[in-house]
Amino acid sequence: MIGIIGAMEDEVALLRSAMEGAVAKTVGQFEFISGNLEKKAVVLLRCGIGKVNAAVGCALLVTEFAPDFVINTGSAGGIDPSLNFGDAVISNGLVYHDVDVTAFGYKMGQVPGCPEIFPVPADLINRAESAVDSLKAEGTLPREFTHVRGLIGSGDVFMHEPERIAEARKLFPAMCAVEMEGAAIAHACSMFSVPSLIIRALSDIAGTESPVTFDEFLPVASKHSSEIVRRIVRDS
Repeated sequence: MIGIIGAMEDEVALLRSAMEGAVAKTVGQFEFISGNLEKKAVVLLRCGIGKVNAAVGCALLVTEFAPDFVINTGSAGGIDPSLNFGDAVISNGLVYHDVDVTAFGYKMGQVPGCPEIFPVPADLINRAESAVDSLKAEGTLPREFTHVRGLIGSGDVFMHEPERIAEARKLFPAMCAVEMEGAAIAHACSMFSVPSLIIRALSDIAGTESPVTFDEFLPVASKHSSEIVRRIVRDS
């Protein structure tokens, strides 16, 4: 079984509509939808926005359904100015950009007792990149669609202020995108020895002006990330 987590309704709706034999199970305030996607067993969760929602929902998913691995899908803000709307970042590591315990000798972003960066298994990264390549080859994703392997930063803040973005770039120069759940999901999965992969399509480029708003581009980002997830599931 494969676990799939998205924070917002737009980020999970396309996946849920493509599932067959869906059965809902509620635990606390979380609704888990189990069934088949691309003829593979999956469990889908809309966890809600933010690190705590993501961590609690992920921990419940892992303990209730014992997935082989977990995919976190959805949208993010691009930090790398070379990226464009709709492009994807495939995580090769996750970091908390809003954690600071450096006064006690820890690295910026490092939670005591945890690694500075939560790693992502190479085989999951390779599956995601193969999925993107095949989707582009068949035209499901547009030719101009670009993806990168990169560090994704998570924090309980919507990054839009130029000063905050500049500081994040200075502190984490390898960071390609920012969002609010991925590192918490990677953290929770690591505590249960469950592999995780975070895939984010860019719904906005942090710190730039655009004629397209976040709300307008979110459906495009969600569609791109959902297509990648479906292909990973199909080929797993």
